[in-house]
Amino acid sequence: MLLKLTVLQAGLAVGLAGSLLAQGSQTLSVSARMDIWQSGGYQDGSGGQPPASYTFSAAAGQALTFSSVTGSWSCGGVSNGPDGTNFTGSGTCYVNENMFAPTGPFSGLDLTDFSRPLVGMFLEDSLPTAPPPTLRFYWSDSSQGGIQTNFTILSPQIGQVFFIGDGLTGTGAGAVQVFNVPPTATHLYLGYVDLCSNDGPPGCYGDNSGSLTATFAISPKLEWIKPSLVGLPPARTSAAMVYDPAMGTTLLYGGNTYNTLYGDTWAFSKATGWTQLTPSVSPPPLQGASLAYDPTTRTVVLFGGGLTHIGQSSSLSNQTWTWDGVTWTQQFPPVSPPARNWNATNGMVFDSHLGKVVMFGGGGTTNFNDTWEWDGTSKTWTQQFPAHSPSPRTATLAYDESTGLVMLFGGNTSGVAYSDTWTYGGVDWFQQQPAIVPPTRTDNGLAYDPILKSVVLFGGLAGSCEDCGQGRLNDTWLWGGRNWTQVQTRTSPQPSSGISLTYDGSTKGMLLFGGWVSDFQFTSSTWIFKNY
Repeated sequence: MLLKLTVLQAGLAVGLAGSLLAQGSQTLSVSARMDIWQSGGYQDGSGGQPPASYTFSAAAGQALTFSSVTGSWSCGGVSNGPDGTNFTGSGTCYVNENMFAPTGPFSGLDLTDFSRPLVGMFLEDSLPTAPPPTLRFYWSDSSQGGIQTNFTILSPQIGQVFFIGDGLTGTGAGAVQVFNVPPTATHLYLGYVDLCSNDGPPGCYGDNSGSLTATFAISPKLEWIKPSLVGLPPARTSAAMVYDPAMGTTLLYGGNTYNTLYGDTWAFSKATGWTQLTPSVSPPPLQGASLAYDPTTRTVVLFGGGLTHIGQSSSLSNQTWTWDGVTWTQQFPPVSPPARNWNATNGMVFDSHLGKVVMFGGGGTTNFNDTWEWDGTSKTWTQQFPAHSPSPRTATLAYDESTGLVMLFGGNTSGVAYSDTWTYGGVDWFQQQPAIVPPTRTDNGLAYDPILKSVVLFGGLAGSCEDCGQGRLNDTWLWGGRNWTQVQTRTSPQPSSGISLTYDGSTKGMLLFGGWVSDFQFTSSTWIFKNY
C-alpha cells in the first residue's frame, strides 16, 4: 500500500480541502506496510517497513494540520478509511481489544471501539530513553475514558503514537484538527498499527494493501493576541479602518454608539500604539463609511457612511474624501454613487490588477448591488454593469492578492443574512461553490493577509439585525482562493459585530478594533492575529 504525503512548511496558503498549507510542497511515497514503531530506524521485528518521515526544524509554537487524507486501505481483507473502522475481526489483523503495548522506546496505543486509523509520531534526532504514556482514543463509546476522535487540539509527546485519521473533527467533514508539535521535535512519522494476536507485538503488516493520500503542513501557530495598550480610541462600532503603507500606520475614522457619532482620526503602529491625529480638515462624523488605500495616488479614499448614530433616523452621505497623511480633502467627482453605508467595513478595496478602487453594495433606505470603480488619478467614479452580481446587500469586501480577485462573503438585506462567497475579476461577479462554508453572518470583518496569503474572516452577527438579540460570533476563517478553513486558536476576541479589521504592516498581522458586543455594549479592544 502506498501513502502519498504532501508536506508543506512556512509561507501559509489554503488548500482545496480547506486546511492551512504552505508553499513549496514535497511529496513522499509510503508503503502501507509501514510500522509506526519502526520510527527513527528502530527495529521491532514486526516484518513491516519503516514509516514515512518528514524532517523539519525544531521550534516552539509550531502546529501540524492536515488539509486532506483520502483513500482506503485493507488489513486482513477489511477495508479501512483514514479514520479507521469499527470492525474488530480476527486473523492476521487481530485487534479485538485494540490495545497496543509500548514497544522499545515508544508508547503503545489504546483504541477502545475502533481500529486501523492513520497514526503519527514525533521524534527528536535521537530516540527516547523510555516510552511515554500510552494515549487512549475512542470513537463513540466513552465508558473507558480517553480522548474522543473529534478533538480540536492534541499535544502529543516525543515518542508517543497518536491518532490522526483524516485530520478533521468528523469523518470527511468538520473543523481542521490542530496537533501541537513538541518544541524539540525534528521528525514526523506517519504509519499504521498492526499485530497478529491480541496484545501481541507489532506484526502482520505483509497482507496490507490499498492507498491513502495525505496533505499536511507544519507551521507556526496562528493566534489572536491582545497587546497591552494605553490611550485607546473610545469604544465604538462601524469604524472605517485601513492600513496606509505611505504612513506606515493603520488609519481609523469615525464609528458610533447609541449616543455618539464620531468624526475623529486615529493612527495605529506597533511602535506607538494608538495616536489621535488632529487634521485641519475632516469629513463629517460618520459611521459605516468605507476606506481603501490607493497606491496610485498614495492616498486613503473614504466614501459614504451614516450621518447619524444608532437610534436616530438614518441620514447617509455620498461624499468622497482622500487622506494624504496630513489632512483630509473632499473630492468633487462629476458623478458619485448614491449615498450609503456599511455596518462593518470595508465595502470597497483597491484592486491592484485594475489599478482602481472597487466598491460594491451597501445600504440605507434601500440596499444596493451596484459595482463602482474609483480612479484616483482622474478622481472619478464609474459604475460598472457586470452580467451577474450578488443580491442587494451590505457586505464586506477584501482583495485577494493571491488570486487577483475582489471577494465578498455573506452580508444582509431586508432581514435576510447570507453565507455565499463571490469573486469579481473586473468584468463579472462569480459565485464560488466552496465545499466548506462559514455560518451565515453579517457585519463581520474581512481582509487579506499577504503573509498568510489568505483572506481572514472574523466574527459578525449570526443574523441581520444588530439590536434584535441575535447572537454574535467570534470564529476565525481563512479563504485560500477556493475554500474556507476554520482556524482554532487558544484565545480569541469576544463575540462581536461591526468590527474593524485590516492587515497592519507594522505588526505584520491582522489588526482588529472595536465592535458591538451586546445589545447595549461596545468595545475598544484591540487584537492582533498572526503567526506567533
